[in-house]
Amino acid sequence: MALRLIKQEDIVRMQATKPENTSLAAAYFKQRPMHNSTHIAASKIKKETGNIPVVGRGGPGVRPKHGAETMLIEPMPIEIDDTLSAVDMDNYERATDTGKTQIIDEITGQHYDMVRETMNALCCQAHHGKIDYMMKTESGLQRYVVEYGTTAEIQAMIVAFGKKLSALKYNDVIQYCSKLAQKIKKQGVGGPVEYVAAADVFSALVELANKNNAYNTIDGDFVKIGKFKVFEDNDSYIDIDENGNKVAKSLCEPGTICCRAVNAGQSMPFCKIDDTVQKAAVPFYTFSVDRTDHRGTDVYSKSKPFPIVNIKGIAWGTFEPETVTVTFNAGSNGSVAATVDGEPITSGSKVESGKTVVFTATPASGYVVDKWTGEGLEDAGENAKSVELGTSNFTASVSFKTA
Repeated sequence: MALRLIKQEDIVRMQATKPENTSLAAAYFKQRPMHNSTHIAASKIKKETGNIPVVGRGGPGVRPKHGAETMLIEPMPIEIDDTLSAVDMDNYERATDTGKTQIIDEITGQHYDMVRETMNALCCQAHHGKIDYMMKTESGLQRYVVEYGTTAEIQAMIVAFGKKLSALKYNDVIQYCSKLAQKIKKQGVGGPVEYVAAADVFSALVELANKNNAYNTIDGDFVKIGKFKVFEDNDSYIDIDENGNKVAKSLCEPGTICCRAVNAGQSMPFCKIDDTVQKAAVPFYTFSVDRTDHRGTDVYSKSKPFPIVNIKGIAWGTFEPETVTVTFNAGSNGSVAATVDGEPITSGSKVESGKTVVFTATPASGYVVDKWTGEGLEDAGENAKSVELGTSNFTASVSFKTA
C-alpha cells in the first residue's frame, strides 16, 4: 500500500486561506507549544496550573491522590477518517499541478475545519472546569472527559449574584465585576482580568452603558463600563447529549458572565500523535493510504490539542433566570399537555425565558384539532406545537371539531 504524506507547506498554505478564528474561548489559550511526546508529565501541569487534570475516555476518570503513582496525562487525539473514491483519485491523477493543489486544499480544508471546531468546543468546556465532549472514534461515539479540579473546586468557580438582569443597575455591574476579579485574586491568581458575557448579559450592559455614557465605551465587540472591559460571547458548537441528539452550546450560557485572569498558566500544547507517520508534534497533519481493493484512497487527518487551564484563574457570575408564566387549556372533546426540556409542566408554571415549550393536543375519539390560539400557534390541524418563550407571559389554547 502506498502512503502519501501531504506536505506541511500545503497545510500551512491552506490554513492561511481560512477565515480568522475569532473564538474568544480558544483565544484565551495564546501559548501553543509543540509537545513532542504523546503524553504530558502531570508534575509539569500541576506546576503551571496548581492542579492535575483527570482524563477519562468513555468512562469516569481516576483522580490521582497526592503522591500517587500516576505521573502522566495522555490527551485524547482528534482523528478524522475519510475516503477518496477511485473516481476522485482518477481526477487527481489526471489533474495538473495546480489542480492537484486545489484537490488537496479542499480535502485538508474540510478536515481542518472539523479539527478547529472540535478544538473550540474543548476550549469552551475547559472554561467551566470540566470537558465532557462526544468524540467519534473507530469504535463509534465516545465521550472525552477531562476534569480540572474536584467537584467542590469546580463549583467554587461560580458566584451567584442573586438578581435578575431586568433589575440590574449600573452600580451593580461595577460591584459584580469587582467581586469576580477579587475572587480570582483571593485564590492566588493576580494580574489583569478580562470578561466575556452571554448575549443577554451583554445587551443589558450595553443598555446600562448607554444610560451612563459619560463613563463608558461601546464598541462592536465589547462594552467598557468604568474600568471593566466586557466582550460578547461569540462561540457556538454542537455537542451530542446522552440520547444521541445534537445540542447547540456556547462558551457562556444565558445569564452568565465569565471573568478570567489573562496570565493564569493556561496553554494549549499540541502533543505528538501515537502513530508511525508523523514523527513530531504538529497542530495538524494529513496523510493518505491506497486501499488494498484498489477502489480509492483512505485519507487520515490528526491533531492532538490539549487545553490546560487553571480554574482558580476563572470565575463565573450567574444571574437569576427571567421567568414567564405559561398557561394552557383545551376545549371540550380533548385535552392538552405541555413539556419543557422533555419534562411535563402544569398550566400556570413559571418557565425560564428563552426555553421552548412543546404543546401536545389529544383529541377525543371521533374528533380532530380545530385550531390553536396563542402567538405562533395559529396554524390549524396539528396535534403538536412548539414555541420559544419571550419575556411576556404566554397563554395557549386548543379547540376540537368533529373528524
